[in-house]
Amino acid sequence: MNALIVAAFVLAGEHVVFNDALQPQYTARQVREVAPEIRAGFARWAATPNGRRLIARFNAKEYEIVVAENAYEEGPGRAPQPALGTLVASGDHRALKAYTLIINPEFRLAQGRNIFPSSQPATQTDMMAAAIAGEMLHVDFYSRGISLPHHQRSDFQEEWRAIARELGYPDMKHEDDDERTIRYVGRD
Repeated sequence: MNALIVAAFVLAGEHVVFNDALQPQYTARQVREVAPEIRAGFARWAATPNGRRLIARFNAKEYEIVVAENAYEEGPGRAPQPALGTLVASGDHRALKAYTLIINPEFRLAQGRNIFPSSQPATQTDMMAAAIAGEMLHVDFYSRGISLPHHQRSDFQEEWRAIARELGYPDMKHEDDDERTIRYVGRD
């Protein structure tokens, strides 16, 4: 099996290497320094049609996507809007476009709050896969030069529903006035 280095994705300061099936092959440092739930969630997202599409799309030297872990993040994840210059350079293939995903491996649904457990994340890996998928949707929009807010856009919601179905969470919503969290059925 040949390895394909994808320059875009960076975990623990090192580029993520993918095999022919576009599954991540983590380095010893990534295994040591990145929460197992984030690694497993990233692999789960990478196995979806949307994940494979975005991995292939961002497999170019013009992109860098740093996946950072932060247990103090208010929600499961966030993809801060990049600088205006990055948005404006979306069509310039010579310019480096850098994005950040902030993933909170400690975020958990409150017990008894997930009222549709068969169609929403039930495990911590499920939660991390959904968080990564949701934040990568934001990065995808940023990479096309689309700034915040975009939760209310019909194309954003259509794409999110397709991604949520791919992950097996057809009832999961991705909408929030402050653009910081994914909402789950039963979550206040």
